[in-house]
Formats: sequence, structure tokens, C-alpha cells
Amino acid sequence: MDVQQAWATTHVVAAVTALVTGLAVLRARKATSAHRAWGTLYGLALVLVSGAALFLHRESAFGVFHGLAVVSLVTLVIGLAPMVLGRRSAAVVGIHAYCMTWSYAGLVAAGCGQLAVALGDDLSPWGVPVMIATVLGISAAVIFVKVPTALSRVLAG
Repeated sequence: MDVQQAWATTHVVAAVTALVTGLAVLRARKATSAHRAWGTLYGLALVLVSGAALFLHRESAFGVFHGLAVVSLVTLVIGLAPMVLGRRSAAVVGIHAYCMTWSYAGLVAAGCGQLAVALGDDLSPWGVPVMIATVLGISAAVIFVKVPTALSRVLAG
């Protein structure tokens, strides 16, 4: 197995792991040991997904998926750093909730974009961005309804 194949395999395995563990985090009751355990696995898997994506190249070009990997890593750091450092004010919990939920939405959007690339032989240049934008648009509608409700429960309890 060459280096590119190893990165590709790591990327796919980590992506599937992040999709499964991320869903478990979203479904778990917040601020519990289960939430933290699933969240730790999700965060580690997402670092691998994004890190591997940065090492995957076609034609030695920096593309949309590389950009998404950078955004993913930044979102992960912003969402996790204050929590890991023990600063858990209401504002920090809110930032954590939004960043981590958006990180999952981005993961799903990137996966759908990658699927569009894999399946679209005659895909227009706008096919991938439209797919990603559509998934993120649907995600936004869900996030802006669900996250405030979840935050109210966590901050009240």
C-alpha cells in the first residue's frame, strides 16, 4: 500500500467512525459521561478525517475538501478548547454546542460532496458546491431549532 492509499484508507475509516460517534454524541443526553466519551471519540476521529484529508491530493492542488478540512479543525478547536480547559460558562457551553453541531453538519456535507464526486461522471463544476450548500442549508434549519432547545435543558439542569 502506498502512502496516498494509506491516507485514503485512514480518511475513510475515520470518517465512518466520526459519522457514527458524532451521531451518538448528538443523540446522547448532554453533560453526561456518555456524552463526553462519545465526544472524545468523535473529536479524535474528526482530527484524523481532517488531517488525512489535508494529505490527500489530486493533481497536487488545494481543493474544496482541503478547505473544509481546515474549517473543520478550526471549528473543533473553538468548540472544544474552552470545555477541555474547564471554562464552562453558559456562553462557552453555547459556543461548544453550536461549533460541535456544525462540525457534524460539515462532516455530513463533505461526505455528500465526496459522494457526488464519486457518482457524478458528468458532474458540472457546481455539482459539489451545490450539494454541500444544500446539506448545510438543511442542517442550518435543524440546528437553529434543535440547539437552543438542548441548551435550555442543559443550562437549566
